Amino acid sequence: MKLKVFILFAFFFVSIALGQTIYGDLVLPAGAFLWLTPSAEIEALGGASSADGGLKSAGFANPASLFDESAFAAGASYCYLQSQTFNSNIYSAKAYKNWAGALRLFLIDSDDIEARSGPTENPDYTFASHQLYMQLVAAKRFQNIVDIGASAKWIHERIDQDSRQGWVFDIGAAGGYRFLRAGVAVQNHGKEVVFSKYRERYPLTYRAGLSADILDYGSISADYIKPDRLSGWFALGAEYRPVDFAALRLGFTPGHDTRNISAGFGVSKSGIELDYALVNYSEGLGLSHQVTLSYRPRK
Repeated sequence: MKLKVFILFAFFFVSIALGQTIYGDLVLPAGAFLWLTPSAEIEALGGASSADGGLKSAGFANPASLFDESAFAAGASYCYLQSQTFNSNIYSAKAYKNWAGALRLFLIDSDDIEARSGPTENPDYTFASHQLYMQLVAAKRFQNIVDIGASAKWIHERIDQDSRQGWVFDIGAAGGYRFLRAGVAVQNHGKEVVFSKYRERYPLTYRAGLSADILDYGSISADYIKPDRLSGWFALGAEYRPVDFAALRLGFTPGHDTRNISAGFGVSKSGIELDYALVNYSEGLGLSHQVTLSYRPRK
C-alpha cells in the first residue's frame, strides 16, 4: 500500500515538471505578491492552510491558525521563478498557553523586466521591481474550542522609479473537533494606495477551509479563496507520512489563473525540518522551486 502511494506521488511530481497549467487571462491587482505562500510545505499543498496552517505558516492564510503542537518555531524560505524573480521569507513564532504570536519578513525581487512603448523586438529599457512587507500576528484560544487571530502588515513596493507603502490587516477564526478543523479569514483589508498617478487597493481576499487527519498516516485540506471583484479558486492538498520523519505532499488549485498541480516533500530530524515544493505555472512563467528550512524543538 505504501509503495502504491509513493508511486502515485512520484507520478504527479513528474507531471508537474513536464506538464503545463491551463488557466490564464486574469489581470492581477495591486499587491498580488501578498498571495505568495511563505512556506514550501503550504506551497506544495496548493496554499490550503486556512484551517490548519500551524506555526510554520506564520499566519499566511489565517492568523487564527497559529497554534500547533510546538511552543516555538523559526525558519526561512527561498523561492525562485524562472531566472529573474526571487522571493524570500524569514519568520519566528511562539505559542504560550492560550496565546500565540508570529513575526515575519517577506521580500520579492524581479530584475531585468522589459519595458516597451510599442510591439518592438527589443525593449526600450529594463527595470527592476521590489516588494517588502513585515507582518505581526497575534492569536488567542478560547476554552480550547475556537481560536481568534489578527495580523498587521506594513508593505513597501517599488517598480522602476515609482514607490508606495501602506498598511493592510487580516482577521480570522479557527476551531476543531477530534480529527476535523475549520477556519475562515479576511485578508489584506486596507485603504487605497497611490502608485504613480493611479489609486489602487490591495487584494482584499476571503478564505474558508477544512482539514482532516487520516489515521496516523496523513491529512487532507481544502480551501476556497475569493479575491474581491475577481473569480475565486479552490486549493486542495494531501499529505502522506510513510514514516515519522518524512512526508510527501500534493496540491491542486482548480479555477486558479496560472497554476493547478503542485508537489513536494518534507524531512525532519531533531526538530530541524527541510521542505521542498515544485509548482508549474502557465502564461510563460515556468517552474517555481521553493525550499524552507525551519526549527521546531520537540516537546
